[in-house]
Order: sequence, then structure tokens, then C-alpha cells
Amino acid sequence: MRKFFSAALIFSMIISALGGANAQSAGQRRAPASKTEAVKTSAKPKAPSAGIADELVAMLPASDIIAVVDANRAFNELLPKLTSLAIGGVDKLAKSIQDFTLKTGVDPARIQTAVIGVGMEGSQGSGVVLIHGIDPDTTQIEAAVKEFGSEFKTSDYKGVTIYNVLSKAKGPSAGAFSLKTDDLALAALGRQRVALGDMKMVKQVVDVQTGAAKGGVSAAMKGALNEARASALVRFALVVPETLRAEAANQGDLFKSVAAIKMILGTFDVAGDLGLSLDAVIRTASQNDATELENGLKGLVGLGKDIFGSGDPKTNLIAQLLDQVKIGSKVNDVALSISLPREILDQLTKKETPPSAEKK
Repeated sequence: MRKFFSAALIFSMIISALGGANAQSAGQRRAPASKTEAVKTSAKPKAPSAGIADELVAMLPASDIIAVVDANRAFNELLPKLTSLAIGGVDKLAKSIQDFTLKTGVDPARIQTAVIGVGMEGSQGSGVVLIHGIDPDTTQIEAAVKEFGSEFKTSDYKGVTIYNVLSKAKGPSAGAFSLKTDDLALAALGRQRVALGDMKMVKQVVDVQTGAAKGGVSAAMKGALNEARASALVRFALVVPETLRAEAANQGDLFKSVAAIKMILGTFDVAGDLGLSLDAVIRTASQNDATELENGLKGLVGLGKDIFGSGDPKTNLIAQLLDQVKIGSKVNDVALSISLPREILDQLTKKETPPSAEKK
């Protein structure tokens, strides 16, 4: 459970999850890559523009998962608060981001918007992050790349210098799905834009920018992304991988309706007190599919409440969490919302006091 909430918060700061987390461990092994002692923001960054987000989305290669992150809010409003939130090491992650700034001179507080695209090939995804708001120089880029904890090499691709990070670190995974990270690349694109991700996808972004190729995001994905609430910390749209749909179809009638899911879109948000909320729309092929999925999800939630609502304090908390799940349907869409108030979050992350050892 803790891993889930940690991942959710880290996702809201995806850029730093890619770089800052490794910066913490890397910084323990080497001297600071820069003599910068303090990095100050000269002016408060402007609120992210929806137009800029649309431009970045248009630069993405074909993607099955897209997310737009309000990085300005993440770094300038949420990050200072995360240092006091001990969820799966999120407080340490926040501290590592601050260290990353001091070591490299790259100030994440200047970043306004981040757009993420992930393309799936079977069960493995390749991703790229496009960020807007910083224009690092060569010294800062090299310092930042070194903070990933690996060596790097440079190459020229259509007039753009690409920094290729040499790393053997195992990529993140969730069940049978994994993210490819063995060929990580970074490129400054100009106009305060930077691309970070799989080498192949970074090159595809450069192709789009130079006019050698067109953006690969489908009109349906763009439309779904724009349906999501623009003011949220993260808005996303994803196409359910065919492998997952086929696997669900083979799991019996209980999961049959999952195979009918075409797309999921929605938002992830964090309140001022760090309470969490997820609002999603699960799009199916027909109203009948949506009704079946709604009933199936409600049945699973009800079953969970019966199992965990026994009065045992250890399991009753899970039942309280399930009480925060709201499900409904309209035409061929199923709406799913989950809220996690701060008081429940505190209970989930509260460490139990170990019983004192009995005296012999």
C-alpha cells in the first residue's frame, strides 16, 4: 500500500523521480559536480500555459500513455511540503531534489510544464519526458547527467547534441509490465525545452521538431487528454494494452468486462494538506459494456468491504479506504473516483510501535 502512494506522489513529480532519486545516491559517492552553493529563483515562474502543453503533446511520438504535469505547482507548492511526509521515502526524495539543484545549478523550480509519453511494445514501455521552463547550458547538462550515477557520451543528431547515459540499472516495473531505461538520453531542444527518455523516442522528438516527421499522438488521445480537468496536478489518457485486455479476457467472467475497456482518462491531484484524489473515466465500446463494468467494479468494492470491514483495526482501515471509492456510469463511460483525505493517509503511513521485549 505504501508503495502505491509513494508512486503516486513521485509520478506527480516525474522529472525528479527520474533524476532526483538517483542524485541522492550518486551524491553520496562523488564530490559535487558544481561549485554552486545556492540556487535562487530570480522570479516566480508563470503559471503553465495550456497552449504550451498542447505544443509539447504535439511533439510526442506515437504513445499509448500520455500525461501532462503542472510542474510549476509540483516544485513550488508541493515539494516544500513533502519533506515532512514520510511515505515510502518521499521525504528523502524531496531532499534529494534540493541536493540535485545545488550540485548541478539546474533549478527545477523554473520548470512550468512536463509532458510524458510512453509507447508500449508488448509488456515493455519506452518513454520520454518533455519539460518546458529551463534552458540549461552545457556545463549544467553534463553535471545533471553525471548525477544519474553513470557515465555518458555525446552524439550529434540533426544538429542537436544528445547526451546518452550509460546505465545498467533495472527499469521500474509493475507486474508483467516494465519501462525500458537501458538507453537513456537527454537533449536540450531550445526555447526552454528539454527531452529526457529512451534514446529512440528522444530522436523521434527531434525529428518532429526539425520537421522530418509528424507528431504521433492520435486525435483520439489528444481529445481524451483535453477532456480531463486542466487545473489538476496531473491529467492523463491511456489506451489499455492489447496484451492486458487479452489477459483479462482469459481470467473468467469476473474480469470479462475489463477486456472491453478502450481508453482511460482522468486526473490525479494533491490537496493543500497533501490529501490525494484520483478521478478517472473508463471508456468502453458500448453502454452495455459500461453497465457490466460498473456492476463488476461495484461488486469488487463490496466484496472488499465485506472482507476487510470485520472490525479489526488493521483491516478496518482498508474498508475505510474502499468507502472513498465512488463508481457510476453514463452511456459508454464508467466514472471512478477515489479520494484519500489526509487523516486516512496519516493512518496508512503511521508506524506501529514495536512491543517492548519481555524481561527474562
